[in-house]
Amino acid sequence: MTPQPNDPTQVGSEPPRDEGDGLRLSRPEIQALGTKAARGAGYAWGQAEEAGWAAGWLARAGLPGAAILLDVLKAQPLAPPAPAPGHWEAKGPQCPLCTGLALQDHAGLPEGPGPSSVLVDSVIWPVFLMPFVARAAAALGAPLEMTWADVRVNLPADGAMPMLEDPALVRAPEQATVRITVPDPKEAVAPIAPAAKDNTGAGFEGVITLETWRKLDTLAMCTTVTSSIESRVRAGAQESDND
Repeated sequence: MTPQPNDPTQVGSEPPRDEGDGLRLSRPEIQALGTKAARGAGYAWGQAEEAGWAAGWLARAGLPGAAILLDVLKAQPLAPPAPAPGHWEAKGPQCPLCTGLALQDHAGLPEGPGPSSVLVDSVIWPVFLMPFVARAAAALGAPLEMTWADVRVNLPADGAMPMLEDPALVRAPEQATVRITVPDPKEAVAPIAPAAKDNTGAGFEGVITLETWRKLDTLAMCTTVTSSIESRVRAGAQESDND
């Protein structure tokens, strides 16, 4: 079958204009691109929407959310989480998206975050858990602390974004075991930035490279269905509506 000119199922989207330091995307644009890319990588639509939301959340926190999501999608296939009280043992490198969703769903339950700490083995790109642990903190009405490798992040119960002193350090570990616990109130808590409504908040990171955009767009194209002669024939009205 010969591809038709301007067939949107064969040609990717036009990238945003490069301002010299990369492509600048708003949070909704990051979420939309991330959702389609995650669906194209094989996640169900509901999971893909959560992946896009998490990429936007990370951008609000000053992290390269789109690039982190691409790293997660390139790491497939990954093991599903195995919730258990106190310790989620790994049967292989764990998917941070599925594990993050399970953590927020189990908040306050014996298997999940709450008064007792939870140890989660071998999570790929553990930074991607942060948005979901933040949701768990909001559901519990109590702050939660995440630690992995040399990273320590406090996530408040009121939905405010964490102020990250070294975003590169937070992103760096590709695979690590993560501990989630309620922080000791006697210990100092990292300063918190006001929650941003879009790309106007402190620390928003909406710049991505053209290469990252193209790779995500390529995955997003997998959500389209190639046109066929039959689909083109059936498009539009099949009979004249002239009286």
